[in-house]
Amino acid sequence: MTVYATSSGILRDAVLPLLLQQQIKPLHEVKADKVDDTDIVVGWGQKDNTQKARESAAARGMPYVALEDGFFSYLSHPSKDTRRLSIVMDRSGIYYDAHSSSDLEDLLNTSADWMTDTLRQRAAAAISRIIQWRLSKYNQASWSLPGAVSDKIDAPDVKKVLVVDQTAGDMSIRLGLASQNSFSAMLDAALDENPDARIYLKVHPDVLLGRKKGHFNPHQLPDRVTVIADPCNPQALIAEMDHIYVVTSQMGFEGLLAGKSVTCFGMPFYAGWGLTTDRVTCDRRTARPDLETLFAAACIRYARYLDPYRLQLCELEDVLDILVADKQTDRPVGPRAVAVGFSLWKRGFIPEFIGPGIQKVQFVAARKLGAVKWETGDCVVLWGRKHDHLTDRIPPHVPVWRMEDGFLRSVGLGSDLRRPSSLVLDRQGIYYDAGQVSDLEAFLQTHDCTDRELARASRLRTQILAARVSKYNVGAHTALDFKAKAAGRQTILVPGQVEGDASLAYGSPAFQTNSRLLENVRQEYPDAYLVFKPHPDVLSGNRSGGVPAPILDMADEIVTDIDIIDCLDAVDAVATMTSLTGFEGLLRGKKVICFGNPFYAGWGLTEDKNPLSRRSRHLSLDALIYGALIVYPRYIRWPGGQAYGPEALVDDIAQHANGDRSVASTGFDQRVKKWIRKVSYLAAALFR
Repeated sequence: MTVYATSSGILRDAVLPLLLQQQIKPLHEVKADKVDDTDIVVGWGQKDNTQKARESAAARGMPYVALEDGFFSYLSHPSKDTRRLSIVMDRSGIYYDAHSSSDLEDLLNTSADWMTDTLRQRAAAAISRIIQWRLSKYNQASWSLPGAVSDKIDAPDVKKVLVVDQTAGDMSIRLGLASQNSFSAMLDAALDENPDARIYLKVHPDVLLGRKKGHFNPHQLPDRVTVIADPCNPQALIAEMDHIYVVTSQMGFEGLLAGKSVTCFGMPFYAGWGLTTDRVTCDRRTARPDLETLFAAACIRYARYLDPYRLQLCELEDVLDILVADKQTDRPVGPRAVAVGFSLWKRGFIPEFIGPGIQKVQFVAARKLGAVKWETGDCVVLWGRKHDHLTDRIPPHVPVWRMEDGFLRSVGLGSDLRRPSSLVLDRQGIYYDAGQVSDLEAFLQTHDCTDRELARASRLRTQILAARVSKYNVGAHTALDFKAKAAGRQTILVPGQVEGDASLAYGSPAFQTNSRLLENVRQEYPDAYLVFKPHPDVLSGNRSGGVPAPILDMADEIVTDIDIIDCLDAVDAVATMTSLTGFEGLLRGKKVICFGNPFYAGWGLTEDKNPLSRRSRHLSLDALIYGALIVYPRYIRWPGGQAYGPEALVDDIAQHANGDRSVASTGFDQRVKKWIRKVSYLAAALFR
């Protein structure tokens, strides 16, 4: 099959060929006598500009196939992230055109032929996740309602009715057997049929700003009608309502998924099947499917999905996995984030990690924090605990987010100015500070992972092990044979850390130096074969953390420019203060001894010399992986600056980590490369 199009937008779209599994070629390149029976012409829905494609297809005897976004289509909003998660392909019509049949309508009319118990279970499970995590076609909104909306609908003992406006010119109105008059009739009916209820009219935010037109004048409405124009999560708003009135809006479908009663004044794809109260009829729709069948037809059979990170076809459930994981930890939302004390080179990439929920990132020098004019909805972003002494200059009502490296970071060292692929943002604390709860700890302490979540974590662990990736991915690959040298003794890897690092100051109350660590490990395990590996940043000359020679003599062997994974593979156990090497040891099935309280300690997976009583739960390794590697961090693919996932990052690290893995940064070439990176990041910060 060859796919052709006349639309320049379709021809330029990089994602559509992946969803279609075919390259899209300009239609003018094919001659009528060269058309294969399987070739098709595609266009976008029923837009007026598809007429040329339809006529050209007919002239060549080729079928026209309509494309449209699916019903769960974007990670955020297409204005912020254009990557499409889902499309539908329709050979007989398009789902929102009720004037004629569509592939979706045909599916529903024949559902008795294809609906199975397995599909029903898949549909029910997907609906449950969509409602629990408040997923929608666009997913930029936070899980909860904005305060302004919550205040408007705060009436616990009163029936609430939602009336949904649409923007003028929405094609689904005319094609859904409705008109402008349908909207006034809808509002009149909502008022008449619910005399004791509060009526809430949801209008597009741009209508109040005058950028778009709706079907109502917000300033000329009955007193009983309250206008809601603030951007908000559709499912969060629906959850507060008892009944929903729509013309053809997808919010009616989302209302059905949430178990709400829905009245339709047009004929959207979900109307006419007995699930809605309909003021318009469609004689073609003769079947009476239940909700699971409607969902299975529209969202499982009719739509096709793409993993936006690995760029491969997937199932609906895989897309939901991605959307759910992004909702399972808080992200900053608001008009402005004030980022305090960030170096110029970091400013070139920090906004991408803060995320699309923030409209503007303003960088402020630490010394100028007191001069900031605070606005409603502001938040603050700090790097870890670096500027704790400044928090008294931040108003109490302004939330403070702390940022740090993630656990799968990049190819190369941060101190060599390697742009990170993973950072975390934490509203409660930060993962290395054992003195207080962090977002990660709270998630691990309270979240019960589903089988799908555990399975995803298990697959990620398998992928990490197969790809042999770690946090920094530096050091030469070497075959090590510590066990032969140990002659039957237990082999223990002792990873050095950067002394003065915040993870030691806040996570290792007993001691914070590599010398004390070696002394304690030797004291606890006098007969073990100890392998000491200095931290790569110390070896590179970028950080402090050297160990005096007499203390080094306590180690049986010292390894330097060697890949950490080769070291882990060659030992029985890891002994650490708070090093991430302990977590990487857990991933590889090693015994891990913790003298401090890193994020992975206290969950029954490590031997803890100074246990933290606050962590009272025993977790499986997969549950720890799900929280620490899938939910907690934010991943960005460079140079494009788009969000992506840990699986795709592991793919990228594995692909690129076979280049220069040296930890030395003191050579001339390394210094030149570091300065080139620094200049490019400074330019990105200054001109973004």
